[in-house]
Amino acid sequence: MSLLIGLNGRFFEQNWRPALAEIEFAAANDFACIQFQGKPAGLQATALGADFASIRQQLQAKRVMAVMEIAIKIEANGRSAAGQTPLDVLEANLPAINGLGCEYVHWHLYNLPALEPAQVAELEIALQAQFAAGVALGQQHGFRFGFEHNDPILRLFTTPQACSQLLEAVPCLGFVWDFNHTLPEDLAGFLALIPRMSMLHISDTPLPEVNYHLPLGMGTLDVAAYCQALLAANFHGPAILEIGGLPKSGGYGWDTDVALIDSLQRLQSALA
Repeated sequence: MSLLIGLNGRFFEQNWRPALAEIEFAAANDFACIQFQGKPAGLQATALGADFASIRQQLQAKRVMAVMEIAIKIEANGRSAAGQTPLDVLEANLPAINGLGCEYVHWHLYNLPALEPAQVAELEIALQAQFAAGVALGQQHGFRFGFEHNDPILRLFTTPQACSQLLEAVPCLGFVWDFNHTLPEDLAGFLALIPRMSMLHISDTPLPEVNYHLPLGMGTLDVAAYCQALLAANFHGPAILEIGGLPKSGGYGWDTDVALIDSLQRLQSALA
């Protein structure tokens, strides 16, 4: 199957289970991968309930792939409030990336409150060198490096045009397409980027509202049409179900075992 369907690991304070148990759940229910969440100071084994070597051994034994998302809130100067560059944060997570054997890693850079359009345009260009360094680090350590686009309200890397500009400037950079961040008027533009897509984030949302992160079937996305477009363009890579919800969609915790299994089955049907 060209979409390697996975789940966003439930390693959050309000929704936590040990990584070894999450791997068991994934393997028992035909999930192909688990997404780990990088941290500003680097993901620590204590947050996962076991050392990296034990987790990696279990991943390999169960044939479950590890990938990592690193969400970083940045200011207009391209640094976090603590002064870290995105590359600093990526380097801080290398022990976890290497220890877990993550094959795909991406940044989800965002800014709150949203910057002014002129600031956004300047920042998107200024960050190109950071992305190029991330690609080089990925090649050195054996993972595919990419970036994710944002909910349009955040402005930073939200449009197909902005994402295409970055991809043209940084060879070998992967693009992580989030179904639930995509406005209907931007769909064609994002589909044109399939050749550069490395990963997918999949959840449902009640269009034209976006970024609800609901289980599949609880919104109005035409998931089957999106999947068929990906199949027609020969996409191959991880497809992570990010169905945990957000405050505006009723709060966190939608990603129960039952909801994940149901969303997996719906996605499999969309690919048939």
